[in-house]
Amino acid sequence: MENLKINILPFKHPELIKEFGFYKDKTEGFFPIHRAQLPNEVWDNFKTELQDLKFLYSNFLDTQNCDMLAKVDMYQNTTFAKHYYTQLVYNYFTPIADAIKCNYVKDTEVWFLDTKVMATGYKTYNKYTLKIEFSGLTKSPALLLSYDGTSKVATTSIDKINIPSNYFKTVVYKKEIIKFNQLSEEAKQNIEQVFPLLNIPIKNHLEIPNSIPKKGNRYKPYFKHITDFYNNYLNTAAFKKVLPLSEKGFFTVPEKEIHHTNYKSNNLRFFNNTEIDPKVGMKKMGPYKASPHPNVRFFFIYHKPDRKEYVKKLYDYFENGYKEFFPPLKKHIKQPFFMDENTSLAFESPATAIKELKHHLINLEKTPNTRYVAIYISPIHKEDEDNKELYYQVKEELLKHEITSQVIFKESISNAYFGAFLENITPALLAKIDGIPWRLDRELKQELIVGVGAFKSLETNTRFVGSAFCFNNKGEFKGFDCFRNNEFDLIAGAIGKQILKFVVDNDRSTVERLIIHYYKPMGKEEIDPIQKVLETLGLKIPVIIITINKTESNDYVAFDTSSEALMPLSGTIIEIAKLKYLLFNNAKYSANGQTTDHPFPVKLTLFCTEQDYFEDITVVKELIDQVYQFSRMYWKSIKQQNLPVTIKYPEMVAQIFPHFEGDKLPDFGKNNLWFL
Repeated sequence: MENLKINILPFKHPELIKEFGFYKDKTEGFFPIHRAQLPNEVWDNFKTELQDLKFLYSNFLDTQNCDMLAKVDMYQNTTFAKHYYTQLVYNYFTPIADAIKCNYVKDTEVWFLDTKVMATGYKTYNKYTLKIEFSGLTKSPALLLSYDGTSKVATTSIDKINIPSNYFKTVVYKKEIIKFNQLSEEAKQNIEQVFPLLNIPIKNHLEIPNSIPKKGNRYKPYFKHITDFYNNYLNTAAFKKVLPLSEKGFFTVPEKEIHHTNYKSNNLRFFNNTEIDPKVGMKKMGPYKASPHPNVRFFFIYHKPDRKEYVKKLYDYFENGYKEFFPPLKKHIKQPFFMDENTSLAFESPATAIKELKHHLINLEKTPNTRYVAIYISPIHKEDEDNKELYYQVKEELLKHEITSQVIFKESISNAYFGAFLENITPALLAKIDGIPWRLDRELKQELIVGVGAFKSLETNTRFVGSAFCFNNKGEFKGFDCFRNNEFDLIAGAIGKQILKFVVDNDRSTVERLIIHYYKPMGKEEIDPIQKVLETLGLKIPVIIITINKTESNDYVAFDTSSEALMPLSGTIIEIAKLKYLLFNNAKYSANGQTTDHPFPVKLTLFCTEQDYFEDITVVKELIDQVYQFSRMYWKSIKQQNLPVTIKYPEMVAQIFPHFEGDKLPDFGKNNLWFL
């Protein structure tokens, strides 16, 4: 039996009715309160005075000479109460913390020096966020305590670091954590007391080596950090005078508030049976569907000097298998493996590779009705900052000629664990020749699932959106397109094309709903064009939008204290606020189950254009179940992901697309999973 504790500390209002003074003029040290967040009592008594004011100001203490005075009911004015309690927490920790700031969402972030880490050139701080919330779980005000990892701050001040000042991003002055471009005049006058957070340019300049991030179970250190913080700083008489926290400590989630995905949701359908583990399913039963193309030709692209050491070795692995791990490729993908040597290209130099490839492809006489697959053995790792563009250029050039590709970094071929690597690329290769490695084991419903994701390119400073990535509810891929940010009409148009295709392929009257998995909250300007498309098509169906945070939630985390690993079972669902959920998506399928990965939960928010659509909890569970299942449809590896492919695939494309020369994706690239 799970015993789930969540990192929320309930408390009672210190005073239900409290008097506050409000000021019209901005004053240093006073908190701005937008008119929309003012207490009801201020509006009731000062409506005329507020007509032309956007903000009032308060330090939540003074009432002397105030412009407006009001007794506020804290129970009725939760938004104002959040501001007030946040200020109390900030004021309490200012003298205690080693560094402090109000973060971008106005919560309190406190840093404490980690005295266990001794290093030359920098200090390490443990970071915690304290957030006031009115939790749907606790039915009372609560303090959310999250652990945000560590930050390293140089012990050399910025006046002694001789690099361009644009490399300074965040700095610490006295106890204040601030953006370098927002330094106060006082800090500028004392730059010998301003110390920068380490980043790569500063580390390189100070000759501080990069640290390797620790892998392993993150639940255990996270739980220890917040438990120690609670015992040292919050479970004290002094803090409880500020906020009277519950004596029970972290909130235990009631059993009735814990839901689970269907126990069959882990089942994947292969050729003639179901299996939870993709690796076992592919080997024992074979893929769900082999390639529909009767003729498939593979060919190599490689640097000429790499032929003997890498190309021949890889060919042998594909043809004959790799040790006991990996049978011949044809057995894995159920497709004859024909390597077309006449089509292969051995380029002279990475510097001339693209020129040679263009010439090669223009003169290539392809056999009709044949799917071509390039195996590019790259001499350059795609993380190589100086030469990484070659990776993208090869991909794009091949797409122009309707050729999908698999890139393998040459050094990987000599890796001792290359057998595991081969097991991962076989589902990707099969998907690239339009086979289906496995699908969701669920009854077909007439609904279209669309995923929209985004990635911001640091090089181009442009956000690209991968859309519309379309699937049916069995997880079968139906095509996608790629657009720049804010092209909502084009995104809606692409979704509309897929809906039209879906309607043509299915009986219009049976189409039940459109489900959109979106990477951020969807605004009215994004929903309206999609609804117009549906109106044009005469489809009166509900549009369900599930916002899926791209990053794992480390603000809200629950812990199974009945398990040594602390990670809740895969498929555990907790509602943290109205239609906001945590979904624990991992490979721990039973109480005794073992796994090497311990991902934090995914945060989901549900919205529907049809009112009261989520009144029935079974509808909510079915939709979350679908998100969970779509994380099993990742064909780039046999390892389970914690994000669904509806979000992960668009992001993968959006990472690559900014590097392409063309502004539009070739049509072939819209219907092939070339990016896996």
